[in-house]
Amino acid sequence: MTAERMREIQMDAHNELGAFLAPKLVELPASELTAPAVALLKGWDAQQAADSAPAAYFNAVWRQLVHRMFDAAADEELIYASGGDRYWQVIENIWDTPGDFWWDDKTISGTQTRDETLQAAMAAATVELTDLQGDDPSAWSWGALHTLELENQTLGTSGIGPIEWLFNRGPVETGGGESTVDATGWTPKNGYTVDWVPSMRQVIDLADFDASTWVNLTGASGHAFNAHYDDQLEAWRTGTQYPWAFSRNQVELFAADTLVLVPPD
Repeated sequence: MTAERMREIQMDAHNELGAFLAPKLVELPASELTAPAVALLKGWDAQQAADSAPAAYFNAVWRQLVHRMFDAAADEELIYASGGDRYWQVIENIWDTPGDFWWDDKTISGTQTRDETLQAAMAAATVELTDLQGDDPSAWSWGALHTLELENQTLGTSGIGPIEWLFNRGPVETGGGESTVDATGWTPKNGYTVDWVPSMRQVIDLADFDASTWVNLTGASGHAFNAHYDDQLEAWRTGTQYPWAFSRNQVELFAADTLVLVPPD
């Protein structure tokens, strides 16, 4: 294991449910409406990069399934599904029981089987993404759905447009997702917007502390007009990290400014 390999692992956006479910969705009969979208899932590696069209479609299908199978079974104002790996496990556990209660589409009357609910979710997801991103599935993008809004904790919700524009950042198109190593959480009930993220990534090289790296979510300054207010944001989004100098020689080498404290005479 190397430090570089660990940085790559931190950005792993593999969706384990996608690896399980996407091949099964491809095997279902597709309608004229859904066929071009379903074709995106053929050979998909289950990675959720920001520019991934298959990830956009799969997560749209998953959001539909969460609503129809789980959220609609209860009062969504009181309780709702996170859509995370516990629910992924439910899908795997009941897959071979197509008449299981949880497969029923609880948004409509009657009782639906597994395949009926899956096909309804696939159709609804196709319509949703067509409305949001156009009728060319290959141009769909997970990041365009899965955006991060960064709000300043003091003035970011002031309700004053120009003030919020100065202090807030976003929307930022992100990859990753819920229950992945590249953890950018979202809640199906609320759409695809990112609602939690790692605020910092860091790799410590125990063989050479000077080879360690890190990146902050936004920047090192809390002042909106400072150059370091948001200068790490793009690096954080793409998985780039910066040298984290440890030894005195390296600290002095990378120093941009020096603060000198002079005691009074």
